[in-house]
Amino acid sequence: MQKVRLKDYLQTMSHKIYEIEILEGDMVYVGKDIKAKNKDQAIKIMTIMSGGLITDESEVIHCEVKQVH
Repeated sequence: MQKVRLKDYLQTMSHKIYEIEILEGDMVYVGKDIKAKNKDQAIKIMTIMSGGLITDESEVIHCEVKQVH
C-alpha cells in the first residue's frame, strides 16, 4: 500500500462547486452546481452537457466558486 500524506490527498481529491454562465451566439447557457477540480474542467463539463453547442470560442461571462470541499 502506498503512503500518501493527508495534505497531498486533500489537494488532489478536493472539488469545488461552480456556477457558470457562457454566451454562445444570442444564447446564454447557465450551469449550476457543477462539481469540478478547476474552472477548465467545469467548462468542459458544460461543453459536454450542451451537446457541443458550447465551443472553445464561446465567451464565459460569469464563473463563481460557490463551495469548497
